[in-house]
Amino acid sequence: MSRTREFRRGDAVTVITESGAGRPTYVLVHGIGMGHRYWSDLADALALEGRVLALDLPGFGDAPEPRETQTISETGAYLAALLEAECGGEPAVLVGHSMGTQVVAEAAAQRPDLVASVVLIAPTVNPRERSAFMQGVRLLEDPSLTRPKVVALGVRSYLQAGPRWYFRQLRRMLDHRIELVLPDVAAPTLVVRGEHDRLAPRAWAEQVARMVPHGRYVEVADRGHETMVTAGERVADLVERHARGEHVGHEVERVSEPQELSAIARGWWWARDYVYAGIRQLAIVVQGWNPPARWRRGREDLPEVLLLPGIYEHWSFLRPLGDALNGAGYRVRVVHGMGTNRRGIAETAKRLGRAIERRPAPDSGRVIVAHSKGGLVAKQLLVSEADASAGEPHGVVGLVAVATPFAGSRMARLILDPSVRALLPSDETIVLLGRAASVNARIVSVFGRFDPHIPDGSLLEGATNIRVPVSGHFRILGAVETHRAVLEGVARLDGRSPTDQAGAPG
Repeated sequence: MSRTREFRRGDAVTVITESGAGRPTYVLVHGIGMGHRYWSDLADALALEGRVLALDLPGFGDAPEPRETQTISETGAYLAALLEAECGGEPAVLVGHSMGTQVVAEAAAQRPDLVASVVLIAPTVNPRERSAFMQGVRLLEDPSLTRPKVVALGVRSYLQAGPRWYFRQLRRMLDHRIELVLPDVAAPTLVVRGEHDRLAPRAWAEQVARMVPHGRYVEVADRGHETMVTAGERVADLVERHARGEHVGHEVERVSEPQELSAIARGWWWARDYVYAGIRQLAIVVQGWNPPARWRRGREDLPEVLLLPGIYEHWSFLRPLGDALNGAGYRVRVVHGMGTNRRGIAETAKRLGRAIERRPAPDSGRVIVAHSKGGLVAKQLLVSEADASAGEPHGVVGLVAVATPFAGSRMARLILDPSVRALLPSDETIVLLGRAASVNARIVSVFGRFDPHIPDGSLLEGATNIRVPVSGHFRILGAVETHRAVLEGVARLDGRSPTDQAGAPG
């Protein structure tokens, strides 16, 4: 017998349909336009083995439509809050279908402590077909539409959601890059695909299984995108066995990670990175010593952005980022007086604080966008403010750090310069900053696939981590993907949706 209740956070409401009892807890997250009824057969089968929570996400199924749409990442955080409230700290089995796989992946990456295992059924969105038109074509081609049960459930669910909400959420679905999140999903993951699924083709579904650290892959014969609707008991058996730790399906042969590149390939990346750095060093001669005057103009309701470069860098290293931020409506300032940023992190943070204090903070606040060591300096400023219990005296609401060695860099041992060797993982300041996790929630860390200067990565526990499909320590600054990620990070810290920005680059 099922029981229904609501989970509320702000104006977002999720309707939870609970059945079964005991352990484990299976949490079922539907795809776009759908609701908990899509899981009926699978939920009934799982309820014989444990507790089942089938969700109607905000605006879908029986859940009312909220005022604002959430990004997929925000929905993942929302799901994590639901897990915390409903499961009492006991890790759950997350099962997502289609767009639901994106939400589940985000929740699992953001809060691994709440997730025992993950099942991704028909994962979206295939990067080669990331458009509304191609998704529509593939849906029409999918054999699921020939099955009356699928059509009946689909029509009812789509009518409940309504076209306006559906297309608002579709935009969020297409904007999300699940491939950037999957490497951070630590829980054992099973990818399930229907043999004839056109929206999640085999090559893409196998790639999803490769990208998660502990992934396996299985296909359900003679089924399409809605395999759990028409083969609910078969899929339930796969989910149950996976939750018990059995080896369901098979591992997909993995392609070497960027960190495992050959010496020649590594040398090539180093060379390209330093060529880019050399070009940025010379750019200041051509483009002038002063930042563009237009950077001072922007929307007053958006926070002011302060650019903070890394060691041996001047502000023009961040010029591409500054142009992107200003183009999106932000007022952009450069912090002068840092020299080549070779002083100690703590001393530079004090200088940064004094430089910021020279001008009153705008009512909309400030966000620091920093590169490399600049991110460590900015974090030190946040820590110093927190230790002084002074709130936000500089008006700094948070930090977006690009390619920052939050845990230090072992590559620093190759350089004799003491200012670089201070970035070793064993350095006292690096260790103390690593322990200072209370400010991490105010930090967005943006990093690429392979950073020759930070081979162990820039992942920061408790922060918002955004991986972009770009390699290099310096080249990442000029990539459009990085600009989008930084804009998203600034918007998150400001408490608004990235789509609220005007003129963001496409």
